[in-house]
Amino acid sequence: MGLAASQARFLCITARKADCEYRSTELAQQKLDITKQISDISTQYAQAMNATKLIWSNEAVENDFGLTYSLLMMPSAANDYNPYMVTSPSGAIVLNSEYAAAAKAAGISKAGGVGSQVSRDKFISALAYGGIVTEETAKAITVYDYEVSGKDAVTGKLEFNDVENPSISSISWNPAAGMGSEPLDKSSVNAMTLEDLCLSETMGKQLVDWAKILLDGENQITSLEYSREEERLNDLLSKVSGFGTKKVDDDVVNQLKADYRNQKNSVVNPLADPETLRLESLVDQAQHIYDVDQRDIDGDDKLETVLINPATNNPILDHNKQPVTQDAAFEAIKAQLQADLDAHKALKSTINVESIQGEFNTSVNSLKGTNQLDDDGTTQITSTYSVVQNGVINHYQAELQEMTIGDILTGNIVLMANNNLAGTSSEERLETFVSNVTKLLDSMVAIFGYSETKDLSGQGLNVDDASSSALSFAYNMVKKTFLSLNDAVGTGSRTNNKSMVDNSAYLNAENYNRVGYMTDGAEYYGVSLTNMLRSFLTYYENALSGANSDYVVGKGVDSTIYVTDNLSYVYIGQAEEDAVTDMEAKSADFFDQLYNNILEYGWREDAAIDDYEYLEAALKDGRYSMSSLNQDGYYYQTRYNETGYMVEVSDTDAIERAEAEFSSKKAELTYKEDSIDLKTKKLDAEISSLSTEYDTVKNLISKSIEKTFALFSN
Repeated sequence: MGLAASQARFLCITARKADCEYRSTELAQQKLDITKQISDISTQYAQAMNATKLIWSNEAVENDFGLTYSLLMMPSAANDYNPYMVTSPSGAIVLNSEYAAAAKAAGISKAGGVGSQVSRDKFISALAYGGIVTEETAKAITVYDYEVSGKDAVTGKLEFNDVENPSISSISWNPAAGMGSEPLDKSSVNAMTLEDLCLSETMGKQLVDWAKILLDGENQITSLEYSREEERLNDLLSKVSGFGTKKVDDDVVNQLKADYRNQKNSVVNPLADPETLRLESLVDQAQHIYDVDQRDIDGDDKLETVLINPATNNPILDHNKQPVTQDAAFEAIKAQLQADLDAHKALKSTINVESIQGEFNTSVNSLKGTNQLDDDGTTQITSTYSVVQNGVINHYQAELQEMTIGDILTGNIVLMANNNLAGTSSEERLETFVSNVTKLLDSMVAIFGYSETKDLSGQGLNVDDASSSALSFAYNMVKKTFLSLNDAVGTGSRTNNKSMVDNSAYLNAENYNRVGYMTDGAEYYGVSLTNMLRSFLTYYENALSGANSDYVVGKGVDSTIYVTDNLSYVYIGQAEEDAVTDMEAKSADFFDQLYNNILEYGWREDAAIDDYEYLEAALKDGRYSMSSLNQDGYYYQTRYNETGYMVEVSDTDAIERAEAEFSSKKAELTYKEDSIDLKTKKLDAEISSLSTEYDTVKNLISKSIEKTFALFSN
């Protein structure tokens, strides 16, 4: 029985020891696997440290942008209003779904083809249907204003309503755009600090038109407005003075047309005769919208330069049904401009051209009201307004008339008024003050490119759709805050005339982003024009930056962080050079270049290209290349890292994600490895114990066997 028990115990120990050794082998293999995983994630981490991404970096705009298809293929200041086209190895233009639908709608084969005015206009109209451009922009830059009526049920191709008559006030297809014609200078924006902005001829150095607040009729202009319009018309007339039989440079004509269109809402009526062709149309017909051809138009075997409608290939007829020659068109342009100038000069005797003399306090260094005497006690002062500069009334008319937008932004300018304002009560006089300040505000923000009718694109800070919307937001916010009657601040009752710093209305205006007033005893009303323009620019920045903005306009100045407080902040405004500034001309040239290259090289559709990760990967691994405009006017195919503003930089976000993932996985694997080490130590201890017991039992069995043999041998 002793031997049998020992043998049974020996078998159990042997099985237990074998199981522990097997489990130890398994743990060793698991540890090897973990070591391999740690090696793999370390390799991946090392590779991730070199991760890069593609960004778009144009110094003319403030921010760097992540690379997207829409950034490359939609006109904006970021791409200088030139398309940057993604191309296949064969050179075909890669289009997303919306662009591909437009190419199909325009009848462009995937192999390319021959273009036409009709095809180009359908292409742009289809882009409007797809949301690439607005309907308003599409109609402004197309001769044939097509509208998509629906899709073919079988082919899915877009269908159009018929257009009976072409528009003569739009921009025609330029078949040479991007095909060798001299590139238009559309990079007409500058990055500028506040100092640069204040020294800019187009913004900061523009004069403040104080007389705007004095206008009270529909047909009135100020002396400053009169001078500006006279200067503009003289400039236009000077531009066309050299027009004649020779071909006029396209850039000159395009700029002339842009200049004229930007002033289409001028107080001067450009039409002396309803049947006279408009200046803008004549410029279009002469050089931009319609072709010029040599034809015998009267049967005398003499060729004349005639304007040709490319859609019909027939001569353009004037209102007398006679063909329009180039010379006649140019002469009509000159005559129309001269008539405009003469009509404008006639306004000087018929339209009330106001000045600030009399209504502004320009004789004494104090703010006085009606029935008060000046310092020598003899003359009654009836002026209504005073301009307070750095706490002191500026009563020098010459200095006021030379004050600029830059002076207001960098100074401390407060406009004050007394009870000479129109109205029978203080409430009505406050309303009059706010109404008049609004007129002044309108004239100042127009310098930055804002207008309610949105006809000031290409001026001031109005460089693209985003900035145009931001200007609208800024204007509306200023009206809701500064020019809200309900929010005007009327605390205090200090009425010191000599020192405006001690006047409550002045203090309220200076310390708040609101209109200030004081009606306890004497009446005074004031608004800080400096705070108002600083707030306007701050709201403008808020609209561009959204929730990421570091600036805020509070009710009080002490709770406000103006964008102008940051002297290194970069504003994007129109450049000073003579470049194309008209947004419609920029958009037309952009889509003409794109359309012409699609015709030349064909196209292919890739619906996935809107995914920026897919686009970036395709460019990096060589599946796609880029095609960009060269100085010779042609597009050339290049690698992504040789294209314009495209820059490859370290992908800090990817690196941070890799670091976090590596740390997490390594911690997890290290924990598993430590657990395996602990289990292995326990198994090793158990195996060691079992080995000792194994040897002991084995010896017992051996001795039992020896005793048994010894017993039976006796």
